[in-house]
Amino acid sequence: MNIVKVDPKEYGLDEVQVVTIEQAFAPKIAERDGLVKFYEQVITKELTQDVCNEAKQIRLKLIKVRTGIADIHKTQKAYFLAAGRFVDAWKNKETLPIEQMESNLEKIEKHFILIEQERIAKLETERRNLLLQFGEFVPASLGLMDQSVFEAYYKSQKQAYELRIQAEKQAEIDRIEREKAEAAERERIRLENEQLKIEAEKREKAIVAEREKQAKELARQKAESDAKQKAIEDAARIEREKQAAIIAKQEVELKAKEAAELKAKQEAIRIERERIEREKQAAKAPDKDKLKVFVQSITLPVLPELKQAESQVVLNVIASKFEAFKVWASQQIESI
Repeated sequence: MNIVKVDPKEYGLDEVQVVTIEQAFAPKIAERDGLVKFYEQVITKELTQDVCNEAKQIRLKLIKVRTGIADIHKTQKAYFLAAGRFVDAWKNKETLPIEQMESNLEKIEKHFILIEQERIAKLETERRNLLLQFGEFVPASLGLMDQSVFEAYYKSQKQAYELRIQAEKQAEIDRIEREKAEAAERERIRLENEQLKIEAEKREKAIVAEREKQAKELARQKAESDAKQKAIEDAARIEREKQAAIIAKQEVELKAKEAAELKAKQEAIRIERERIEREKQAAKAPDKDKLKVFVQSITLPVLPELKQAESQVVLNVIASKFEAFKVWASQQIESI
């Protein structure tokens, strides 16, 4: 393991000046050097649990050495910082009387120079204040300027200022006149634009009215066309519905006719079957029963509708006589 050497000369010190520092660190350095050989041995050994424990013990001892060196460093640095502050304070205490004497002697030495500097500074302020009323720019070294030169410069600056003020006033007058002319022109343009706007609105209204008129005409024509088309479609629809109704009626009538015919056939078949059955039963029945059946089977046809009352009376008599005949026939049968 390589240990770095610190050369005092690199910090502007010699070996005599740093000997006390090295002596302060010496015990911990000796302790560190004593642990180096154990460190070099343990890092070459085969890793076992004992070697791991040994490494831990050496590391804990090295931590104590490192923290000890840090404590010594803190103490030594604080000492030398305090010594530095003491040297600064000593220097300031010893040099302050010298600086005060130097200042007093310099005031005596430069007495007339300071008076002249104060005169020049005062004159600089007075002349600067005179020129500031003519503008912000003021040349340097006014206090050193000859009086005649300053007066000529002051006069030129005053004239230039007055000319500038006069020019500014004229410019303001010109600006006001120009603004009035521009305002008048703007008003003229505004009125002209208003008139143009009114005319444009009239034209727009006329265009809109014409468009509305055309739209109404187109709507009327479309409505007429739609009405005609609707009438045609309604007529066609009605005709279709009429034909459909006729066809449906015909179908219904045909179905009704077919149903009636079927029913009539079925009824005729039923009646025929019943008649045959009655004939069979009658053939088997006694003569008395056959006669009863015979009498009961005699019926009048559907009575006609008559217009005259006399005819109706005759019809009623006939019907009554017929029923009386059936009663008489039944009594005759019962007497057998």
